[in-house]
Amino acid sequence: MKVLTFARFLRERFGFPVKKLPVHLFLGCPHRENRIGKGGCYYCSNSSFSQLTDYYGLSVENQIKKGIDTYRRKGFEGGFIAYFQTYTNTYCDTEEIRKAVEQALGFEDVVGISVSTRPDCLPDDMLDFFDGIGSKRMFWLEIGLQSAHNKTLELINRGHNFACFEDALLRAGRRENLFLCTHLILGLPGEDRGDMAESIRIVKKLGSHGIKLHHLQIIRGTEFEKWYRKGQISVLDWQEYLELLLYLAPIIGEDLIVHRWVAEAQGELLIAPKWDITKQEFLKYFYERLKSI
Repeated sequence: MKVLTFARFLRERFGFPVKKLPVHLFLGCPHRENRIGKGGCYYCSNSSFSQLTDYYGLSVENQIKKGIDTYRRKGFEGGFIAYFQTYTNTYCDTEEIRKAVEQALGFEDVVGISVSTRPDCLPDDMLDFFDGIGSKRMFWLEIGLQSAHNKTLELINRGHNFACFEDALLRAGRRENLFLCTHLILGLPGEDRGDMAESIRIVKKLGSHGIKLHHLQIIRGTEFEKWYRKGQISVLDWQEYLELLLYLAPIIGEDLIVHRWVAEAQGELLIAPKWDITKQEFLKYFYERLKSI
């Protein structure tokens, strides 16, 4: 069967390869800080997904310049999406994110913007601004959900319920120029294949254009590390995760643009699962098996 990957979508739209350039605003997270203050999600550690120390003190403009220069030295000749990645990138007023986005748009090689955030940090005036940018260049709004089931959201200390996400996605969907991507974690405690499939069906029905899938990883320093060491939580080995994705792929089909199939944590911060194959090897196996469905 066929699926629509983000890389294929971008190449078909632009006619040349496009890569994401991580950009960091260091805005923090309301779930960890004073707006909600509930200690953060039990799985979360931003440092496991991005080497932030390389970007401290750099403006958005300098971060993008550094990223483009690095890719050009490696021979990459395509375009870029400025990806506001870590923490909650709308945990600010609209004017602050406006300045950051406008710096990114100052680069001719930046063909689009992607902003990752929580559903409880998306006021209408900010969505209106994003929609205006989307009328000129591609704009992706990535919203973290992780699961469409309230019992799971409560268990992982997500800090919002499904209704909060649904409201944010529907409000964003009323803007004509936004592409919407939903983040889901597969393998969360208490969920079976049916629960995960239902999450995908729900976000698809609500109008999400894409999904970003992560397998559950246990990261050093998180609440889930404590659970894992006590034997209260389990993780998927790569064979189990492969079979899970093959089960979910027909539900995803080509209607959802898949931004990511598998997570990749950084270095020694990863406690489990430690697979004996690389991400690239895993994806090779997956795409080969997908041909037979």
